[in-house]
Amino acid sequence: MICLLEVVRVVRFYNYARLPLWEGKLILASNHPSWLDVVILPMLYFPWWFRELLERIREFGTWPLKVIKGESASSIFTKDFKEIPVSTADKHNFRYFWWVLEGWNIFINRREDGVRERGSALRQAVEILENNGRIIIFPGGGRDFKAGKKGDGIYDIKTRQLILRRPKPGIGWTVKQTGATIVPIRLEGADKALPNKANGRLPPFLRFERYIIRIWHPTIIRIGQPLRFPVGIKEEVVLEKYIQAQIELYQEGRTKGNEIRVMGEVGLSV
Repeated sequence: MICLLEVVRVVRFYNYARLPLWEGKLILASNHPSWLDVVILPMLYFPWWFRELLERIREFGTWPLKVIKGESASSIFTKDFKEIPVSTADKHNFRYFWWVLEGWNIFINRREDGVRERGSALRQAVEILENNGRIIIFPGGGRDFKAGKKGDGIYDIKTRQLILRRPKPGIGWTVKQTGATIVPIRLEGADKALPNKANGRLPPFLRFERYIIRIWHPTIIRIGQPLRFPVGIKEEVVLEKYIQAQIELYQEGRTKGNEIRVMGEVGLSV
């Protein structure tokens, strides 16, 4: 499916060769324009993703037999994927069907009362990386459209366009503990394919339309050069290099050679 979507230009990959497919201990760190990101980024590993999906379908076919025998069938959804990266998602956003996505997600409680749960999620991420696994992180701590409300956006000062939300310390701490490689990824257009807000002009009973994917809006996935760090690296160094990599990916999508002045970070103009 992902290959077909790429062929018809619904999904567009740029610099896919930069992705170190065969390496472990990887953090795929992306901006976060839409809920769609949690689903589409694991598909970067689509050869493995397809194999894992076929395995789940086969196990799903045996579900009725397991129920008749009185055996547990919960592992069909909760068993961790082996090769594809584990994504991080806000548990509140997926509160009604999080169990379907449990095998390929670390669910994070981003509310004020969820400090302990966030710590547990970070430790789970570290464990995956230390076992040579791969994870997907959205370092801004939520979808990009909330940057205006939270006041943590980094903008192109010339166009006032949002580049990304300021990354939280969690990604720096995780890299410091594990020495994991960061692969910067930039998504564009996902918020048009799956809007973050309902159309206010529609009556309430029609506002479910925000959950319908607009496949006519292409989603662009740009992959940056891997950032490699030693164990014990300072967290602020990790954050600065990640921000710089995101600015460079943003620039790649614009006219090459144009200077971008960045508002929100000192010393990070490109």
